This record gives sequence, C-alpha cells and structure tokens, in this order.
Amino acid sequence: MQREQIELQGIQFPTSIREDGASFEILQLDAKTSLASKELDRWISENYPGSDRNWGVIASARSKEEVLFLVLSYKRVLRTRYKLQSGRLSKQQEEATEPEIGEFHVRKDGMMELYYVPAKQRNMVIQSLGEFFGGDKNIASSLLLSNEAMAKLMKEATEVSSVSLTGIGNPFFSDVTLSGSDPVNSRTYKELLSSSATIKSFRGKFQSDSSDSGGEGDGTLLVTVTSSCKIRFYGGQVPVSQSDIEDYASRVGKLAKISMPSE
Repeated sequence: MQREQIELQGIQFPTSIREDGASFEILQLDAKTSLASKELDRWISENYPGSDRNWGVIASARSKEEVLFLVLSYKRVLRTRYKLQSGRLSKQQEEATEPEIGEFHVRKDGMMELYYVPAKQRNMVIQSLGEFFGGDKNIASSLLLSNEAMAKLMKEATEVSSVSLTGIGNPFFSDVTLSGSDPVNSRTYKELLSSSATIKSFRGKFQSDSSDSGGEGDGTLLVTVTSSCKIRFYGGQVPVSQSDIEDYASRVGKLAKISMPSE
C-alpha cells in the first residue's frame, strides 16, 4: 500500500454514556391508550419504517405487564476524515445520516418508560400516538416527584453525593447544589429546605437487587434523579443490568404524581 492512499475516518467513541450516563424518563399515558392492546398492535403495524417517514417501529414484544418497542430514526451529523496525501495530512468534514435506536415500554399500569430516547424521537413517538388515538395532544403527561418523594428515595440510598435545590428565595440566584460526604444532613441543606425550597435533583448510590441474587455487576447503582421524573444511570466500567434499571424506575414511578401535559 502506498502512503498516498491512506485515509482515516474519525469515529467518536461513545464514552459519553459511561461519563454522562444513560437517560431514562417516565411519563403517564392516557388510561385508554395504555390498556388498548389491540389498538397498540394496529399502531405498530401502521408505523413501520417507510419512505414516507423518517422514523418507525422496528421491533416489539409483549409480556403480561408491558409492551416493549424499539424505534429507529435518523439524524444528520458531521463526520471528520483525515487524509494523508503526498506527505501532508488534511482534515475534511462531511455531512452524513446516522441511525438512532430508542427503546420505550408501555406498561399495564399506564406508565410509559423511555430508555435513552433522543428528544426528537421522543416527540415524534408521542405525537404519533396522540394522532392515532383520537388526536389527543395531551396523551402523555409529565410526572413530578414531590419533596417528600425525593426525600424518601434519598433515604434508600447508601450514599448521596450531591443534592440540588431550587426556589431558595435568594434575590441573586434561585438554585444551589450541595455536595460532599453527606450533604442531606448538613445544616445548610436543612435551612434551605425549611424556607420553601424545592428538591430539584440528587445523585446517589443504591444497592442493586441483582447482586443479592448472584447477578452480574458490582452490587451498586449510581443514579441521578430529578423531580421531573428523569433518571440517569451510570455504569462506569461495570455494566448495569436491565432488571436493576427497570426495578429502580418502577420504584420511582410509584412515588410520582401527574404534573402537566407533555408538549
């Protein structure tokens, strides 16, 4: 091979999932939608990928408690190529289309669980479901975790490394994040919370259920939970089992209440 024929393509390694975590969101679907299994089957059949749309359902499975979906969509990205020619290295950028896979579950209890679903794909799925089920724009409602619910989740943690509060009443800033070995039991946290502040999010470590049954993993879950019922799971060097994610998300969902319609 001649040196002049060498061409390198830069591909970004997905370290962001390890460092930034994989997102998870819980929504509340209209009761009629979540229980209409035959209608959901018809929605699936009408939304396979095709030339007339830029997304579609590529796989589905059904259990006693939920229906699972894999959704395929596409996004435009810039790719970088490095070309070595006549002893010179040149950088070239080109626009390309890349696929995105999202997973969501429709549960029997009316919850809709979104696993690392991109925002654009999330909106397309909800809009499609709303149009299919009678044009209901408010088919999916956001969920809210109260201060009491957030406090209960933090008590279940083996360690809370940070907690964020909002609406603290300061005229110069409204949000504050406390971190350290035990920020929840600090005097500052207690004083701010007693002055009508709202718990916005926290980051904590939990004991996983799979470790008790001899499952894979290091026995812990590192998560960030927000009051808008969004969760980020961090895997580090050890993969997090699907069962641990689903079990923890189910606990969070049971503590949530309907907040407002999703736009």
